[in-house]
Amino acid sequence: MSYITAIQGGVVLYFNNATPYEDNSLTDGESFEKTTVTVNCEEGKEVDLIESIMNFLGSDNSPNIMRFDSVDQNSNLKEVKASVGVGATVKSHPINRVSKKVSFQSDNSFTAATGNVVNDVDFFIAEDKPVLDLEGENATFDASSPFDITAWANSGTGVANYDIDAASCVGTITKGSSVSGLSKDAVNFGVDTYCVLSNTLTVKDDYTLYVVYASTAGSQGPMYGSTSGETTGLTKNDDELAKQSPTSGLIGVRHEGRASLPASSRTRDYFFPANVINGYDSSDPDFQECYVFVIRRDKNGNIFAYNHKGDVIVELYKPDVDQKILSLGTTAGDTTGNLVIDQIGSSGSNITTGFKGSMARFGVVEKDLGDERCRNLAEQLFNLYES
Repeated sequence: MSYITAIQGGVVLYFNNATPYEDNSLTDGESFEKTTVTVNCEEGKEVDLIESIMNFLGSDNSPNIMRFDSVDQNSNLKEVKASVGVGATVKSHPINRVSKKVSFQSDNSFTAATGNVVNDVDFFIAEDKPVLDLEGENATFDASSPFDITAWANSGTGVANYDIDAASCVGTITKGSSVSGLSKDAVNFGVDTYCVLSNTLTVKDDYTLYVVYASTAGSQGPMYGSTSGETTGLTKNDDELAKQSPTSGLIGVRHEGRASLPASSRTRDYFFPANVINGYDSSDPDFQECYVFVIRRDKNGNIFAYNHKGDVIVELYKPDVDQKILSLGTTAGDTTGNLVIDQIGSSGSNITTGFKGSMARFGVVEKDLGDERCRNLAEQLFNLYES
């Protein structure tokens, strides 16, 4: 036995060297789960049962066999229920440690780990790669003034479908080289500018969205959105629907078909600091120039935002309202609806309070990567782009 753990109303015993295959040649990221035996007990007696098992194993006076008999309904440990329930699981296939799914991959279908890396970020498995991934270094610009953007290729699985349509971009969007706080080239969005995707990206239900940028503007307006302006994020003011001005230290999102106030919340740490306005300088422990945010919506419609450290800084829960009412689109703080992206740097052709700064990365995964993976993604992005 390798170790033991408690569950509600029982304990689980884990065993080494009990699989059908002792010698295994597994691909990267795969492992055989240990063989387990689950034994039930009275609720509240789980720790007592673990103690009895450990005493049995460690005592020289214990009988030779520790018995859990679900046929004759008896056991030589008093904490076990009178009606003994035993469940044994022996694994015959490995699992992928990232997806937690059983792997049936054969050796000749092995994919090298680098196959799931997109622009130096590891998404671990092919189905978790982003459909949209725009990196600033992949954008091209005019060779002479005004040095406007000429192309920005999508590195995600959606490939050219979601390239930036340079001819439709609004305003002069230029290359950001040697941007303070960023280790890579970025795309500079100035006043009255935004990019346009070649085709509308629509994601239903759960998703993961990420962005990397640098700015000292003090506050940031919409960084993405739909032509209608209904989809917008990741900062929106919830004070007044008509104004929707950019706000420091606030995460706010809204989705298509929703016309009320966005779901929004102040963050648990400050960001968009306006280093000059707020008096921060490079010697301040809170000084920051490279900003990373990961936004994920789970299958239940709840939204979580992560900062560059992988910490959850905002939780936006689906309103406790009937879905028929939510579908009307008039509920303030609604987290439901399709994620629809036509524009990068604004929402609804907003050119007055849209994003102003240097964007190094923007991407969307068409699924919820989960808490652990989103923390990892945020940390990867920050380590990659922080100068």
